[in-house]
Amino acid sequence: MSQHPDQQYFDALSNGDQRLIREIYSKFSKGILHWVLQNNGEAEDAQDLFQDALMAIYDRYCGRNDFQLTSSFGALLMTICRRKWFDRLSQKKREATVRNAESTRYEAETPEWEAAEEAILHQQRQECLSRVFTLLSDQCQKLLTMITAGELSVESIASTLGLANANAVYQSKHRCTARWRQLFYEHFKEGTHG
Repeated sequence: MSQHPDQQYFDALSNGDQRLIREIYSKFSKGILHWVLQNNGEAEDAQDLFQDALMAIYDRYCGRNDFQLTSSFGALLMTICRRKWFDRLSQKKREATVRNAESTRYEAETPEWEAAEEAILHQQRQECLSRVFTLLSDQCQKLLTMITAGELSVESIASTLGLANANAVYQSKHRCTARWRQLFYEHFKEGTHG
């Protein structure tokens, strides 16, 4: 029996042949991506799935002397991807069902005093956030206030605050938010434990 032409892909995975491995990606990844997107997935899911399927092929078939490919590599890859994807979807569904059941049970059992305690804790957090906001630099306070208001475009905010461009606004926002978060955690811990 002659060897299937796609046997080269198994050999490439076994031997680390980068040229053929790149060919595997270029030849088969778009089909997997399209299929995952059509079946409730995202591009990142498709990338993970593709990697997992290649690893499964490597673990199961590569390096075995007794393995003979009887169909195309793409068909095997798609079969593995489908099985893995449907397993993931059913696992997510089971997890969501358990989370929903627990959430419903918890909500039904939550006494009013727990809700009152949560409201008090929420108010304390809000007061702490407001208090530590004043510890931020004027520039950070202005930036975060403008962004939160949502009335100005990012370009207008950059111009008003003297920042170079929209990218500088996003970088400043990230830096200011991180500082605000740090101040909040430092002060909130002191306020609740002190």
